Amino acid sequence: MKKTLFLLMVVAVLAAQAGQEPAQPQPYTTTFFGPWNAAVAKTHVPQVTYEKMGQALMVTVKVDNHPMDPKKPHWIMWIRVEDAKGKVLAKQEFKATDPAPAATFHLAHWPEKLRVLERCNIHGIWLNEVDVKLK
Repeated sequence: MKKTLFLLMVVAVLAAQAGQEPAQPQPYTTTFFGPWNAAVAKTHVPQVTYEKMGQALMVTVKVDNHPMDPKKPHWIMWIRVEDAKGKVLAKQEFKATDPAPAATFHLAHWPEKLRVLERCNIHGIWLNEVDVKLK
């Protein structure tokens, strides 16, 4: 298992350095963390909050306790908000030197369910799905 994880990390780092994304059959979640473990999932699943601001929905996404370290290298490459069909509604890219993987998006139109994804250069793509329920 350790050899497999090491090889996954090497492939991910090399692909990130080449500007490519390695193939991943499905995003990892809090209940499906692929070759990783629950501790890795805790630092990778995007945390999502939202509130209605006038005619827009303000969506805030954070990935708490995740390093942004160009020396390792280990960082969050991007955060993306999609609808349930995978249509990209908003996206923000990051560099390893950015202070934290956090983004705020203002959506003029939004679906009943948001799919929020983030891409770690080592641990792959992680997903959190959120039902939008406004009071």
